[in-house]
Amino acid sequence: MRRVQLVWRRSILIVLLGLSSTMSLAAPDQLSKHSTSANKGAATGEIMRLTSLDWAPYTGAGLPEGGETTDLLRQVFAEIGYQLQVDFLPWTNAVNQVVSGVNGHLAYYPEYPLQDPKLLLSGAIGYSELGLVESVEKPLLLTNFLALANYRFGVVQDYLNMTELDRLIAANTLRPKINSTDKDNVLQVARGELDAAVIDKRVLQYLLKYDADVKAAAAGKVQFSQSLREHKSLHLVFLANPKNRKLIQKFNQQLQRHKTQFLPSAKATKSP
Repeated sequence: MRRVQLVWRRSILIVLLGLSSTMSLAAPDQLSKHSTSANKGAATGEIMRLTSLDWAPYTGAGLPEGGETTDLLRQVFAEIGYQLQVDFLPWTNAVNQVVSGVNGHLAYYPEYPLQDPKLLLSGAIGYSELGLVESVEKPLLLTNFLALANYRFGVVQDYLNMTELDRLIAANTLRPKINSTDKDNVLQVARGELDAAVIDKRVLQYLLKYDADVKAAAAGKVQFSQSLREHKSLHLVFLANPKNRKLIQKFNQQLQRHKTQFLPSAKATKSP
């Protein structure tokens, strides 16, 4: 998933039952109205407060169990003595809540691999095939990222993309259109306003199957490109400190017992 300016990024979870609070997007220090407890059993153990975004099928307030990645985290944290609580926010806000520490969130997810001495990444909690959505009638068939200079292509604001593509964007060699959501990008490709846009393969599949607007406008018109794909792992991200290092070590040990749940071939997309 993704980043904030210094490469702090794209990366859920479940809302305290019956709780819903309003949030203005202009106030990133406030919580989303989508917040929930991810512990379905008895409310025992210390609260583990995380942030995430709506990025189906991996995470989302409206998904079964808060999304498959959230469900995995709920199980692992319950087994090491924590009750999961997740606030679903716009991605930049989700990252900033953890970085600022103002509301007591300990980590955010799902994040692609990144290098930052201020951050600690867990073991892989999922996998993403990242690539391009393109027109069915005009497939790109590109062999290198530099060729994108000849096309109109989009990215989502503050999301990490394919590694080489991000390097070229940072150097101003490539200049994409920046949109707010994957949905915006898909619709613009379907309408011919973009030639391509960066997207996770399963996110595209989910939008085409379950999002009414995308189904109506893009079904049969767009596809996941065979060009310029990259497989990335997904991670839970904490601030770097000795306490969190110990917590991640404990989390990673328990996570290994669940590895078959999030291997690339694991689950089919769930309906909301």
